[in-house]
Amino acid sequence: MSSRLKRFFAHWHAFLLPPGGLLHAAAFVAMGSGLALTLAYDINRPFDSLQVLVLSNPGGAMIRGIHYWSSQFFLVLVVVHLVDQLSSGGERMVSTGTWLRLSFLVPVTLFLMISGFILKADRAALLALQVLEGLLDTFPVGGEAVKSLLVGRPGTICFAYFHHISTATIICLLLTLGHSNRPWPDWNSLVMILGAAMITSVFFMPGLVLEGRGTLTRGPWFFVGLQEMLRWSSSPFWIVIFGALVFLALCLLPLLPRPFSRVVKWFMILFLFFYLGLCVFGFVARGPGGRLALPWG
Repeated sequence: MSSRLKRFFAHWHAFLLPPGGLLHAAAFVAMGSGLALTLAYDINRPFDSLQVLVLSNPGGAMIRGIHYWSSQFFLVLVVVHLVDQLSSGGERMVSTGTWLRLSFLVPVTLFLMISGFILKADRAALLALQVLEGLLDTFPVGGEAVKSLLVGRPGTICFAYFHHISTATIICLLLTLGHSNRPWPDWNSLVMILGAAMITSVFFMPGLVLEGRGTLTRGPWFFVGLQEMLRWSSSPFWIVIFGALVFLALCLLPLLPRPFSRVVKWFMILFLFFYLGLCVFGFVARGPGGRLALPWG
């Protein structure tokens, strides 16, 4: 697998723009379109304000689509760039402090994505909020304090909104800028990300889950794998512990002996593919109520 990944990224760098540059551009497109959306977003009536925007303002709906897809591109590019660095030994090409700071880009990005999904305030978003609150409750130490800090009182999205548009976005931007060593993304990457987000929005405009429309409600695609793990696990606590150990291993990679770090890196990459498989399984094999419903059944 090592040689295949190296060949894959060699072809990527030969024919496409570098993942790091595209990641930088996606961050700026998502941030700019998100700031524009705040002009129409009403925290007191979040679902209604988005529904009015989508139904009565084609330009606003396009901006929302650009924000959604550029954010999805950002998440995918974080994963692609991470795998690229792991497969090429990039953790030893920077200082330990730099690698530690960059490792925190992973949980911050995940929180940005899930908090942005929650801000829709539709049925799927509120269910995702409940899952997130349940996971935070399983923290062995300080779980209630962490939940209060990140999501606030149960059933509200004010804290998620505040962190999404300010705290988490600023941290993510600082980490991205610190890694790229330049304040602005290169023009080619910016045009590619913006063009891809616009074209994708034309054909796949993100919608809202209305109350009473069917019984099949899923979280965001990157959350479906976690939902599958929760279905198969007897205790969410062990999932939280496992995730914390994987993140700790990622942070400590430059300090591990090379043979051991090689094993840890390939375990993380294999687990990533396994998790993506769970996401696909959850989408194609889960029906209403979470029951198994195979496509050919």
